[in-house]
Amino acid sequence: MTNEINTNIPQSARVYDYWLGGKDNFPADRALGDAIAEQVPTIRTMVRGQRAFLGRAVRWLAGEAGIRQFLDIGTGIPSAGNVHEVAQEIAPEARVLYVDNARSCWPTPGPWSPAPTPGRSSSSRPTCASPRRSWPTRPWPRPWT
Repeated sequence: MTNEINTNIPQSARVYDYWLGGKDNFPADRALGDAIAEQVPTIRTMVRGQRAFLGRAVRWLAGEAGIRQFLDIGTGIPSAGNVHEVAQEIAPEARVLYVDNARSCWPTPGPWSPAPTPGRSSSSRPTCASPRRSWPTRPWPRPWT
């Protein structure tokens, strides 16, 4: 498997990044994003609404519900308001595990890394092609440490 990302083929996480006004997208992603926006003119408003809901949900879970461990599946490309940023505003000890099967979402050193607080957030690359086979078949024995 090559580590190169084919920037000539649009990828959903990068299109989503484009709609959010991010910088981690390429001409193919923008072209697809614009084509979809022609058919669904409210798409940018909808994805911003989804992102706002994510922030409200995490803020409530970390605050009112007292949740301290989060699993973000289908993470996408890191942008402002990631789960760890929102959760750790409320509870600095909160921990987040990011998981995504899109190679362009895998963290690399630099601006795409979603873990500015070492030990409090991390990421996981998929170990097999089937998400069903990736899921634990028994409960986790203890909280993450």
